[in-house]
Amino acid sequence: MSHPRLNNPRSHRAKLAEAARVKRAPRHGFRADRSVEALFSELNARQARPLFQAGSADVAIVSTRCGLNVWCRDGKFIWNDVLGSTITHPASDPSGAAALINPLRPLHIAAPAPRHAPHHSLRLSAA
Repeated sequence: MSHPRLNNPRSHRAKLAEAARVKRAPRHGFRADRSVEALFSELNARQARPLFQAGSADVAIVSTRCGLNVWCRDGKFIWNDVLGSTITHPASDPSGAAALINPLRPLHIAAPAPRHAPHHSLRLSAA
């Protein structure tokens, strides 16, 4: 004996129609967190010293020690360069993005202070 709610073909068709109306991300869809993981490992390999990574399947971020934040959203990596212009790169190419990000690193690090010759006193003695 079966329950009428469990084996009702009309309710099954109604559930299928409702499921078709609800928009869901496909199983093979873009995942920002996985792209950021790949970028994080690429930056580690290039010694750009990433500091932090976080996010979800929709939006994720990598932060570096030099103050650069790289966002991943809608299938692209997004960051601002030193001059303030926005740069985008496809998230399917984390090694290419790491190569573009790496040259920015030396611009953020302060140069070492130049060494001067020893300072001589300007005191003059009467001869």
